[in-house]
Amino acid sequence: MIYKYLLEIKYRSFFSFITWSFTMINCYYFKETLLYLFMRFSLDSNKNSLLYFLTTDVAEVFIAYLQLSYYIANQITVIFISCQLLAFVSSGLYLFEYIYLKNIILAITICWLTSIFMLHNFIFPASWDFFLKFQKYLSFQNLTFYFEVKLNEYLIFYKSIYYLCSLVFQTVVFFFIFLDLFKTNLLIIKKFRKVSYFLFFIFSTFLTPPEVMYQLIMGICIIIIYELITLCIIFKTELANIK
Repeated sequence: MIYKYLLEIKYRSFFSFITWSFTMINCYYFKETLLYLFMRFSLDSNKNSLLYFLTTDVAEVFIAYLQLSYYIANQITVIFISCQLLAFVSSGLYLFEYIYLKNIILAITICWLTSIFMLHNFIFPASWDFFLKFQKYLSFQNLTFYFEVKLNEYLIFYKSIYYLCSLVFQTVVFFFIFLDLFKTNLLIIKKFRKVSYFLFFIFSTFLTPPEVMYQLIMGICIIIIYELITLCIIFKTELANIK
């Protein structure tokens, strides 16, 4: 019996490696398009000026392509491995446990896609514009800084904001699990509500540029999501009590 489980783990690990390999190859094949998609935020912010990227190493562009392909392949493979893990442990779970774990993985995926959407359309452009304003301001004060972007540093900046954004949005799943665990005692949720709001604004401070308006908007959005999850948990509990 143990041999069968080990064999299944072996095959699922092999399929995960094949998935990662094919994703890596496809990403590298479309490397120029992917690199343009990652740089279009800065290009849109500099429509009236020429923006170029510096490379100080002969292999820097090639390494950037590899890092970009490796980065995308890892993100997709993590979701694939999560599905494989769910399929592996499903035979040893009760039906309600399987549905609960499936909903958690689905929530993680939805939050991940939402974080990517918010990052590409709001968070990263706002961060880029915020830090780019300092160059214009200092030029106005007769102290000029010439901003020349290095390719690898741009990708590092993007990935750092991406991981921070993903971490914050994945806390929504943590809130869902926390509220579901304490759904029978709503007093605990009410007791820690002020602490939760405070933590939300701390998260928004780390996530957004250091401007009060951005921090308020992000903090309010997280609070709204938190309250919607709370209402869903309460509504679910009331339906279960009626039945």
